Amino acid sequence: MVAFDSEALNKELQKNQRSKFLLIGDEALSRKEAFDILRQFAKEHSYLEKLSFTIDRYFKWDQCASSLSSQGLFSQKRIIEIVIPSGKINEEGGEFFYEILQNFSQDDLLIVQLPQTEKETKQQKWLKNLEKIAYTIRLDEIKPAEIPSWLKKRALLLAIILEDESIQLISQFVHGNMLAADQELNKLALLFPNQPISYEKVSQSISNVSRYDAFELTEYVLIGDQMKTLSTLNFLKEEGQNPISITSSLSWVLKPMLEIKELDFRGQSLESHLTKSRIFGDKLIYVKKALSFFSAKHLRAAIQKLSEIDKISKGVSHGDAWLETDRLCLGLAKIASRSRKI
Repeated sequence: MVAFDSEALNKELQKNQRSKFLLIGDEALSRKEAFDILRQFAKEHSYLEKLSFTIDRYFKWDQCASSLSSQGLFSQKRIIEIVIPSGKINEEGGEFFYEILQNFSQDDLLIVQLPQTEKETKQQKWLKNLEKIAYTIRLDEIKPAEIPSWLKKRALLLAIILEDESIQLISQFVHGNMLAADQELNKLALLFPNQPISYEKVSQSISNVSRYDAFELTEYVLIGDQMKTLSTLNFLKEEGQNPISITSSLSWVLKPMLEIKELDFRGQSLESHLTKSRIFGDKLIYVKKALSFFSAKHLRAAIQKLSEIDKISKGVSHGDAWLETDRLCLGLAKIASRSRKI
């Protein structure tokens, strides 16, 4: 799966004057950058009025059609953004949308964004028509294994010189979260401009106060200290931290733990596997103990919940990311606490 290429989109916009764009995918950083580029393009080409619509089950298509058809006395070129969070439109809405697309003004710029589409949605008339008339931009999530090459390319754009070990450390820390990876690179660019950045420097950078607390929280969760888990969660919330810092830290240890539970290591030592996952020192000690507290079922459920929280934090799914993070951390801490007492 190829990551969104902002340079390619900019070149396309310079080469061809397009007025309709279809964004498909869930990746938060790519979505933000694609919208930023298209909005800047609209600004440079005098699209002065902006209309935004979010399509849900209660959406009033007749009102949308009326808004789009109405023009002021001094009509202006408009940028029209339509976001479909579920990727689905009911039959009646689909007919409305198809008619809107058929009669869409060439003086307006249209951006439609939806997540990965299901087979049923791909067969709908409105989407088939949209794909014919719009330039499609993929906003795919990329696999964690592809993050290092993305980081290298991104680092070059920011004039950052990263050692291979540094790239691996960032890759493991963000666990496929491109938004978090971009934030780390921009921070490193400010801290260490135009110089090689060692593993030690990167480690120090990502272990700042807020992240260090997130790492501490992971330890409290896995050793079953419910009081410290709760107090650290409250502290991070009061400091205005994003739950992504917590989910990244938890993912870092829970995923290797699940691999140990599920895979045959063929003689490879437990310590060796954890060390390769950058779990060593004090972390290695409490993670090894936690392996006896949590079953593969516990770990699979926790990792699934982390994925859900990640989507909520990115705005892809509805919900309260902090509430779900509290429930997950306290639930895991309770399991560990009970197991310690047996």
